[in-house]
Amino acid sequence: MAGPTGLLAVAVSSALLGCAAVRTAPSEQVFNAAAFAGLVEPRGEDGRLDYVLDGANGGELRFGRCAQVAATDAAAVREDQYPLFQLLRANCQALARYGAGQPARRSHLPETLTPALVRELPASALPVVGGQATSPTGARVEDVPGMSIEALPGGRVRVLTGTDDSVYTLMAQGDFDGDGVQDMLLRLDWRTRDAFGRGVDLLQITRRSAGGATELNWRLSAAP
Repeated sequence: MAGPTGLLAVAVSSALLGCAAVRTAPSEQVFNAAAFAGLVEPRGEDGRLDYVLDGANGGELRFGRCAQVAATDAAAVREDQYPLFQLLRANCQALARYGAGQPARRSHLPETLTPALVRELPASALPVVGGQATSPTGARVEDVPGMSIEALPGGRVRVLTGTDDSVYTLMAQGDFDGDGVQDMLLRLDWRTRDAFGRGVDLLQITRRSAGGATELNWRLSAAP
């Protein structure tokens, strides 16, 4: 049976639950451990896990550290478990970037992930399917024809387009690129609406000035 055998739902800062007002003062670096199923203990850029998947050879793959996840080839995972393995890898990448980051000196982002913030994201923050962006270059999420958006429990936001069903989850806040400005790490879980495609990605967003554009400045699927 796939899935976590332990689940930590601690270390979620009240910053994830507060009002959505934009901050200009320094902000705390936080990680949303409740969104990482199987995380027993965050620790630096790694983490102690209790997570089991079914192996392609019929045995079990038991993960105790994110380093084990990074060292595991996808072919070792049973085919129907691959989406769970993708999710685990994205969560571990979020923890690694959080552990290598630092508190921001200033912030122009809200304290929570809101539909309003997701609307302002560049449309390139939508799923990339088959290596191709599904949205016009230069557009914002709010510009995509037929788009609808709603807040979900747990600080998540759902976006429906004519092609995709996407859920964004706030994983961490802090300065993850060293420029002193607050970033957010968002996990993107998506599936195509009329086919069997699905995937997981990790996005880093920022806003460099008050009233400035919300930027997508790093993406796991595009990383070297």
